[in-house]
Amino acid sequence: MHPRRSLVALLAAALLVVPLSACTSGLAGSDSAASLDQSTRSSEGVAISPEGAEMADQATEAQRVGQQVIHSGDATLVVDDPTGAAEEVRDLAERLGGYVDSQTVSEAGEDSRARATLSIRVPADEFDAAFDALGEVGEVVNQSRSATDITLQYVDLEARVDALQGSVDRLTELMSGAATTGELIEAEAALSQRQQELDSLRAQLQSLESQVSYSSIWISLETESVLPGGPSNFWEGLVAGLDSLLKAGAAALVLFGVLLPWTILVAAIVLLVLWLVRLGRKRHTLHASHTEQVQAAPAPGPAAPIE
Repeated sequence: MHPRRSLVALLAAALLVVPLSACTSGLAGSDSAASLDQSTRSSEGVAISPEGAEMADQATEAQRVGQQVIHSGDATLVVDDPTGAAEEVRDLAERLGGYVDSQTVSEAGEDSRARATLSIRVPADEFDAAFDALGEVGEVVNQSRSATDITLQYVDLEARVDALQGSVDRLTELMSGAATTGELIEAEAALSQRQQELDSLRAQLQSLESQVSYSSIWISLETESVLPGGPSNFWEGLVAGLDSLLKAGAAALVLFGVLLPWTILVAAIVLLVLWLVRLGRKRHTLHASHTEQVQAAPAPGPAAPIE
C-alpha cells in the first residue's frame, strides 16, 4: 500500500475513535453519577418505603395533636339518703365544670334497698379531684379508674377525614364543570356517598374528642344494711328468712335423695339379720322342747319273764 494512503486511513480512523470514546466516557460518567446520586439519597434516608413514610407521617401527626387519653372510672358509696346524695353528686359535678349524663333513683321496696345510680362527665383535668370530692358525699367502699390511650386511633381518623374532605372538594369542582347531564348525575352520586362517609367520620372524631375532654364516672349510691351484708328492714329480713328456709328445705331433699339408697340397703341387711336371729332362736326353742319331752317320758319297766 502507498505510504500516503496508509497515513490518511490512520488519521480517519483516529478521528472516528475520539468521538466514540468521548461518548462512551460521557455515558459511563452519567451512570456513575446516577449511581452515586442514588447511593447518596439512600444513605441520607431520602428513599423511604411507603410503609415507612406512613409511619413517619403518623408519628409527626401524633406529635402535633399530642397524647389523646380517655379517663373513666366508677365508685360505690354508702349513704343514708340516696336521693339527697344524688343531688350532692349533681352539685359536685357542676362545681367542677361538668354535668350529669344520666341518673336513676330507686326507693326502698319490700325486697330492695333504696339506691341511686348516676353517670357524670367532668373535665379531664378534674378527674382525680372528682374522686376526692366523692368522700364528702358518703363512704366510698369501692372505686376503680382506667386510662386508654387513643392517640393513633385519633390521628388515623383525622387523616381519613382530611382525605375525604379533599375528595368532596374535587367532586364539587367536577360538578361545576360537568359538560353533560350524565357526568353531572354520576358526580352527584359519588359526592353524596363521600359526604355521608365524611359526616360519619366527623361524628366519630367528635365523639373521641368529647371522651378525651370530659371523663366519665359511674357512681352507685346505696344505704347501709342493718346487718353487715344482710337486709336493711323488716320486709327484707322476712324475705331473706323465707329464702333461707326454702334453701334449707331444698338442701334437705337433696340430702334425703342421696341417703335413700343407703337407707334401703342398710334396712334390708338389718331385716335379714333379724330374720336369721329369729330363725335361730326358733330352732333352738324347738330343740329344747324336744329334749324336754324326751326327758319327761317314763322309763320302760323290767321285761316280764317268759314261761
